[in-house]
Amino acid sequence: MDASGLYKFDGLDVWNTYGYAVGSGSDDLLQLYKSKEVYSYDWKGQNGRQYDLSKRYFDDKVATLSGHIVVATKEEFWQKYLALWEFLKSPGAKFLYSHELEQTFSVFYLDSPNVKRFTRLQEFPEMITVQVDIQLQVMFMEMEPPSSTPQPPIVNAGTDKSITLPTNELIITGASVVPKGGATIVSLLWEYMYSVPEGRSATVTQQTTMTPKVSLLTQPGIYHFLFTAVDSNGLQSDDEMTITVNEETVNDSFPYTLPFNLA
Repeated sequence: MDASGLYKFDGLDVWNTYGYAVGSGSDDLLQLYKSKEVYSYDWKGQNGRQYDLSKRYFDDKVATLSGHIVVATKEEFWQKYLALWEFLKSPGAKFLYSHELEQTFSVFYLDSPNVKRFTRLQEFPEMITVQVDIQLQVMFMEMEPPSSTPQPPIVNAGTDKSITLPTNELIITGASVVPKGGATIVSLLWEYMYSVPEGRSATVTQQTTMTPKVSLLTQPGIYHFLFTAVDSNGLQSDDEMTITVNEETVNDSFPYTLPFNLA
């Protein structure tokens, strides 16, 4: 039995990594996003309503992967099952790639609405299976037509940050990387570029993770950083973000109350 290549979580094949064979789920993933409520006004002296359609916004959707963990022993099942659970509950969004749809979706785990106990497969009597359905929140992303030409990953360094001295360090969060066309992300790198005014220094540690630590931001200014990702096709993308360091707030109020009346 081989169910490899059908789905990937963060670039890892769910069959090869977790023994998880997905039977269905593409219908939910293919469903269009539901529209959010449109701004409107009901003019009492006119028929119907007036709608502002200059901008349209859409809700996320929910998709359920229905599949089975297929293994040779119960010991192997618990190893695969717990590894899958550790992945699903870990912080941050996940990237789900569907080979059938040739699309990558940004998701996070919601629930496991249907699980069925150990069963022997008639076609493969030496194997045992447990049905595990995985319900996912699918965050809104514009889908793109598949391309025969490999596409670079989509990189987002996250929103710009701001701190006020004497705080001089922070952990960058909110960054995201979406691999395209079934590729996997093979490397990440955060780099300090420059500051305004010039001459400021900063140190970046844990540079090859999604959440690096930036420190030694000891002078007011705007510090610029570059986030780069490289995929398994050798293609790379980058994005820039800034950290604004504000001067320390000085409290000019009188520090205490006089014990006597000056009047």
